Amino acid sequence: MKVISDLLITALYTVFVQNLVLSTGLGMSEAIRVSTKPGTFGRFAVMISGFSVVTSILCSLIDSVPAVEQSTYAVRAAIYGAVLAGVYLLTATIMRFVFKASSKLMGTLGIAALNTLVLAIPFINNSAAYSLADSIGSGIGAGAAFVLAAAMISKGARIIEENADIPEVFKGTPAMFLYVAMLSLAFTGFSSTSLFA
Repeated sequence: MKVISDLLITALYTVFVQNLVLSTGLGMSEAIRVSTKPGTFGRFAVMISGFSVVTSILCSLIDSVPAVEQSTYAVRAAIYGAVLAGVYLLTATIMRFVFKASSKLMGTLGIAALNTLVLAIPFINNSAAYSLADSIGSGIGAGAAFVLAAAMISKGARIIEENADIPEVFKGTPAMFLYVAMLSLAFTGFSSTSLFA
């Protein structure tokens, strides 16, 4: 029961307090891009969540190996990158040859796998000394945080587009940047970190 509660608490913490998309900018460009294309939103969110969880599990298990535990940051980065590349290659092979995925879906798969959000999760798990359950919760929370951020950005984009009071020079990208900046400030306020530290 404690394992499940640790998993859920870490997932909720990652979604709301440490929303990696809105408070640190990890995966922000993809969240904005996906929020403007509703057709790819669901698939991309599932892929981000899947890669986050699988990479979290594998890297957490690898971190328990004494040689890896004693390794430098650079060695650990290479290991995490290799794990993510391996997960991507295995998933891409299965998707291409078993499920006969289209080239468009394969492109989306690559973008989801090689996203900064997915690669950052093992480093965050390691620096926070998360257990395996916490790491799984962190992976689930990162995927859910991406979905929340992209949904909020999508809603804001529609409101901005419909607002006739926005001056012409601020329409489009400038208004979107201001909106995302305000969202980021709000989510940074939930975390205990200082903007000026």
